[in-house]
Amino acid sequence: MTAALALMALVIWATPTMAADRYLFDRIHDDLSSAVLDDIVPVINDFGSSKYVIGAVLLTTVLGNDELRGTGLLVGAGFAASALTTVALKRSIGRSRPLNPEDSYSMPSGHATVAFSAATALAHRYPRWRFAFYTVAGGVAFARVYLGRHYPSDVLVGAAVGVGMTRLVLGHEQRILSVSF
Repeated sequence: MTAALALMALVIWATPTMAADRYLFDRIHDDLSSAVLDDIVPVINDFGSSKYVIGAVLLTTVLGNDELRGTGLLVGAGFAASALTTVALKRSIGRSRPLNPEDSYSMPSGHATVAFSAATALAHRYPRWRFAFYTVAGGVAFARVYLGRHYPSDVLVGAAVGVGMTRLVLGHEQRILSVSF
């Protein structure tokens, strides 16, 4: 699976696509810039921060009732699998960030991975709220491009890793939910 995701990232990153990626980056980062978005987007961006997801997972698994504990375990397991895959891909791809060429850990976007991983696990547990969870995750992906941290393909690959790895984890739901402490 990781090899397939790495190949997909390489194809997206290939030279012909870079022009389209840069064009979309410029449209989002430069052309959509506004004072209102400058205030709102950093808040949305934080929903993809690992520290908030880890904090929520710890709180729900330690202090939550059985339902919340189960949700925390599934979100945490999906997060762990997605994060490990993302780190491996970042190191193997080595793509520079759009506004910081010295930083070669742009693809895939970790924030997009985290947001889509959490959205996938939460949508699995609470299907009525699926649209809201994925809307927030999409907002995080948009924020990463708007803030100049990633190209659009970085967030697309991050979303694919988050959804894909979490779906694999959810295939082992009963074993994960049987964890006791």
